[in-house]
Amino acid sequence: MARFRHPRLGLITAFAGTALLAIFVALLLRFRDELRADIRRTIIERDAAVLHPVALQQLAEREAAGRDPANRPDALLAAVLGAARQRGIFAVAIFDADGNTLQALPEGQLFVELPPADFFQLLDGDPISRYHAAFALDLAFAGFSAGEKTAPVLEVLLPLHGRDAGRTLGFARYTIDARPLARELAAIDTRIDRQTAITLALGATLILGVVLAAAYALARAQRTIADRNARLTRSQFELTLSAQASALGQIASHLIHGLQGPVAGLRAVVTHREGAGATAADWQSAADYTERLQTLIAETVGLLGDAGTGTVYELSGTELLAIIARRNEASARDHDVVLRVGPGFSGMIGSHRGGVLCLIATNLVQNAIAASRPGGAVVVALDQAAGAVTLTVGDAGAGIAPELLPRLFEPGQSGRPGGSGLGLAISRLLARQIGGELTLLKTGPAGTRFQLTVDAG
Repeated sequence: MARFRHPRLGLITAFAGTALLAIFVALLLRFRDELRADIRRTIIERDAAVLHPVALQQLAEREAAGRDPANRPDALLAAVLGAARQRGIFAVAIFDADGNTLQALPEGQLFVELPPADFFQLLDGDPISRYHAAFALDLAFAGFSAGEKTAPVLEVLLPLHGRDAGRTLGFARYTIDARPLARELAAIDTRIDRQTAITLALGATLILGVVLAAAYALARAQRTIADRNARLTRSQFELTLSAQASALGQIASHLIHGLQGPVAGLRAVVTHREGAGATAADWQSAADYTERLQTLIAETVGLLGDAGTGTVYELSGTELLAIIARRNEASARDHDVVLRVGPGFSGMIGSHRGGVLCLIATNLVQNAIAASRPGGAVVVALDQAAGAVTLTVGDAGAGIAPELLPRLFEPGQSGRPGGSGLGLAISRLLARQIGGELTLLKTGPAGTRFQLTVDAG
């Protein structure tokens, strides 16, 4: 079932489907009624089409026989009374050219007359057929009590002429037993209703399928648009963060440069003057810590200085791995984690790309150390192939929580208590600044592995 992010779109789709189904039902029922009316009219007029030529033939034969030398119309019209003896005909009434009753069989008919409306219609030369589903026989024939009997009856009125088609001799009205016709009409109505129901079911199923397909396509398009808007929002945020990082870089350069002197003095004091109450091991740990701070500040200032002055030189893969190992071996040792660094490669990479690569690697290694259990191992590999350098950092930790994966590289997403969630976001931005891409290769109970790919040029 398609799910819409905006309920209004779902309501519009449902309304459109309902309207389409209502239009289909209305058109189908209208077509059914028109088809039923056409078929009933054709069948009801069928007897008139059969009786009219027969009556005209009887008149022509009587006129040709010359049995009445004067050829009186009333004598000629009496020839059609023989049709009253045909099977299924209740009665026949004969009228002259003015609509006056001449004769009727059987004689028990009541109120034998030709209505004016029928008279003028017959003058146009067209037969009239009427079907009465429940004809009251007591109103037309003597011998029946009121309401005693009703029956389906077909009433047929015919204009009559002799060999001269332009001369109307009179009119005939046949009252015919329509019980067979009623059964035929009922059977036709049943077939039409059955076909209508089948067509309605098929059409409704098709419309439902089309509406569901359209709803699915709309929901999918809506999700695609939403995802693209989300990516656009993230891209705008990354551009904003990149611009802010550029401004902060200049401030950090001045700040770090100002810290070099104080940190160097602190290291000198700690190294040469052991105070009271502190053991040599404590002082040595403090000295090591301040030495790492000084090294990190010096390397960062060097990287910023190279970028500012345009200084360019090259580093081999082995040198890059050595730098990565030197920056992180103390932290691994403090966390009782084994740091395994691969042999590297002999090819060269530009100093700017290499420096940024080392910064990203340090962040990934620090994350891996924090995620590792005591006694675990963090593996760092650096390879070069097809003009690209690939850095891989893996740990044997518990893996990244599944709920963090969709927004892993967005700021504020951290799996560690107290973490800022900026490390991976900044690392990806740094990777893109040097034309590289940082991706998550795998994560799970067996550990996590990240990969950085960057052009070696």
